[in-house]
Amino acid sequence: MKKSEEGKALRIFERLKNRAQRIIKNPEKTNDVIQQAREKSFKNEGPLSEVWHELQLMFNMVKDWRKGSYRKVPKGSIIAILGGILYLLIPFDAIPDFIPVAGLIDDVYILNLVIKQVRSDIDDYREWISSQN
Repeated sequence: MKKSEEGKALRIFERLKNRAQRIIKNPEKTNDVIQQAREKSFKNEGPLSEVWHELQLMFNMVKDWRKGSYRKVPKGSIIAILGGILYLLIPFDAIPDFIPVAGLIDDVYILNLVIKQVRSDIDDYREWISSQN
């Protein structure tokens, strides 16, 4: 990915985190966003393989946080995750999604960034899930 595309992706992501702050207040809208992203991720599992497992965990973490069953994760991490999920959903971002395979490169870039930012929260959530079984 070119530096100019990275910069554009980061600017879009920052705006989407602001949008995520508003969405997270609405449980129904949050669930809709997660469902739409989950569907898109299943349609694009191959191109998203680098982030696939963490992405699925993040979907579940946001839903469990929203339901109140898992509150160990800070709200800032939830907003970053939801911002990354929103980035995945928008078709016209740094590299438009209609470009086969290449259109998801920027999505993977942003999702990797989010994963790095919230790595310890993902690991804690994974442990929590294991303890629930």
